[in-house]
Amino acid sequence: MLHSEGQIATPEASRFLQRLCFHFSRKISVSYDEHQGQAHFPTGFCQMKASPDTLYFSCSAASEDALQRVQLTLDHHVQLFSRKSPLIVEWSRQTVIS
Repeated sequence: MLHSEGQIATPEASRFLQRLCFHFSRKISVSYDEHQGQAHFPTGFCQMKASPDTLYFSCSAASEDALQRVQLTLDHHVQLFSRKSPLIVEWSRQTVIS
């Protein structure tokens, strides 16, 4: 399983988390509240957490291609929802030892 972490510095982390999760819930299995959410994409999984000034993403998938698709989906929707003040997810790859 491959894993990546991402984050966005924003004072509206909770609002973005809820907006993303609500939007995704129309097509995939999602659970969320104002502080955290989980999204089960066809290609992988993403857990989201909101602090007062940062939205964190923790994503996992079985392959490099699948993980890239999860990240691209999140990147696209963050850009879509932050058009007035564009935000970019800062990604880093994590090593998972199983």
